[in-house]
Amino acid sequence: MKQSFNNIFYRNPIVTGIVAFTSSLLITQFMTFKEVALHLAYEEQMTIEQNNLIEKKIVNGLTSAISAARTLEFIEIRYGTGDDFEEIGKDIIQSNPNIDVIQLLEGGEIIKVYPLKGNEVVIGYDILQDPTRSDEAIRAKDNREIFFAGPFELRQGGTGIVGRLPIFKNDEFWGFSAVIIHLSTFQRIIGIEKDINDKYYFQLSKINPETGEKENFLPIENQSEFSGFKESRFIDWGDWTLSVQLRKSEAWSKVYLALVLRCLFSIGLGITAWYLAKIPAILQKKVAKQSRKLALSNERFKYATQATSDAVWDWDLKQDKVYRSKNFEKLFGYKRSEMNNNNSFWDQHIHEDDLKEVNNNLKNAFESNSDYWEQEFRFRKSNGQYAYVVDKGVIIRDENKQPVRVIGATQDITKIKNSESELISLSEELKKRAKELELSNEELEKFAYSVSHDLQEPLRMISSFLKLLEKKYGNTLDDKGKQYIGFASEGAERMRQIILDLLEYSMAGNVGNKEKVCIQEVMDDVKLLQRKIIQEKNAELTYEMLPEIIASKAPMRQLFLNIIDNALKYSKPDEQPKIKIEVVENPGFWQFKIADNGIGIDSQYFHQVFNIFQRLHTKDAYRGTGVGLAICKKIIEIHEGKIWVESKPGMGTSIFFTIKKFDENELQHPDQTNI
Repeated sequence: MKQSFNNIFYRNPIVTGIVAFTSSLLITQFMTFKEVALHLAYEEQMTIEQNNLIEKKIVNGLTSAISAARTLEFIEIRYGTGDDFEEIGKDIIQSNPNIDVIQLLEGGEIIKVYPLKGNEVVIGYDILQDPTRSDEAIRAKDNREIFFAGPFELRQGGTGIVGRLPIFKNDEFWGFSAVIIHLSTFQRIIGIEKDINDKYYFQLSKINPETGEKENFLPIENQSEFSGFKESRFIDWGDWTLSVQLRKSEAWSKVYLALVLRCLFSIGLGITAWYLAKIPAILQKKVAKQSRKLALSNERFKYATQATSDAVWDWDLKQDKVYRSKNFEKLFGYKRSEMNNNNSFWDQHIHEDDLKEVNNNLKNAFESNSDYWEQEFRFRKSNGQYAYVVDKGVIIRDENKQPVRVIGATQDITKIKNSESELISLSEELKKRAKELELSNEELEKFAYSVSHDLQEPLRMISSFLKLLEKKYGNTLDDKGKQYIGFASEGAERMRQIILDLLEYSMAGNVGNKEKVCIQEVMDDVKLLQRKIIQEKNAELTYEMLPEIIASKAPMRQLFLNIIDNALKYSKPDEQPKIKIEVVENPGFWQFKIADNGIGIDSQYFHQVFNIFQRLHTKDAYRGTGVGLAICKKIIEIHEGKIWVESKPGMGTSIFFTIKKFDENELQHPDQTNI
């Protein structure tokens, strides 16, 4: 078969060249198309990233506007704006540079606006009676969340976006807190740089709810001239569509040179194959000559690479002659003539404490059926210093299994030996540093407690003087004065609680030693600590036999305590709290589930609940500062696990978390250092 193939190859040089050209062309052009696909994928990814960046800017700008609207909503619900609206509006505008006007509507009628100058015409205007404006306002009212209408022509002139947040007092619709962002301000928020705009085309559009036609907010260009990838994203806060398109795809232009070169390569390969097939005799002669050289070289290389590549030697046992490579001169400083002509040279320079062992091991290797010998010893160099070396050799035997030749190599391992010594010293130094770090952690912990105490002391003094002020001058203060004192006292108390929570959060990373922890006992501790509120709410906690795991006990108690406390805190007022704990054992981790029948969480807030100081309710509705679940997340991450939430409003919440299974040999004993 092989001979037949060779005959075809040499008999038809033209066919051989065509086959070589065609095969090479197919392979190289396949590579070209793959490169084009990679460039197109990269352009697609960059377009998506640009879309994400602009969307993020819009969301950040609208978030600032939402914060302003919610601030006005909170003040109106809690205290009423009264005659202070101008001052309140001024503070809100100054704190939120992304909004231009703020309004307060009672029902649908605009009753207050800041700044008033230039906006007087809208006072008394009822948006719910205007069919061109009422639909999006009613949508915000029905959904009980802010909605951004526009851009459209404003009644007071200009074009802008209006965000309306419905206000409910005692669960009854009262009116709107509204913010206006002029179109010029909105374009500034987007902030598209010139070099980016030259590369990508950006457009923000919306379907007009009145006409049903698409309206574009940014300058319109002829998109038929664009050849790049296009990414569109829907922004539901205002029913807008954000589109980003690469103006020109460069995928093919980037591979054009490679395409031409590969075609030329295929042509060259075809010509070369034709030429090689045309002169087989010359090739066969050259191949035969090179094969002989390669065979001899491969034999020496084969045996040498089985030992080492540092300094090769060849010992002919029958003639008792040794060949040594030039590397011996570099390694030990002796001339090769000294080593190659002196058979006893090696024995004379091996350290006297190692010589006997080396000769015995070599003799045993010759007398056995072993084909390999290796020995480590000390060898004296020309400068009188001893080097640590390892000698490796392959023993070649005759048909009678007698050794006739040994081919090997010598490697200088002095640096390795010195490194081992340095590693031992480094290990001792690391132990010392670990101990110092442990002492430093203890000092930092004491410092945190000290700072917490020092920060709380001024707050306690403020609270005390505010109480004395209220007690002594309470009869002479008007309602506003008493209200301000109440605000200050409440702020001081909240600041004190935040300091305590920050201290607790910072200490969550101090997990201590890992030990065997019985979760059943942890839950007994939690029920004991929460017994008062459990009895008050008649709460029901159910769980089957909980496992014993390897973890840090105090953080585990804190983890379950925080989650159970949240389940009790956010329970429904008219329903018995029911909390169920389940656990599933997996090959590499434990998975826990703590489910309750409380008020639940909307899915849009899942990513916020584990962030520090992130609260979904006002402090008047539920106590706390938003640190508990952040501490839980920190504890879980330290135990190499994950934590997440599943919930629906009104149907309860389930907290899931995993804890890695640690081996018992990872347990730390009291005499071990915890870094």
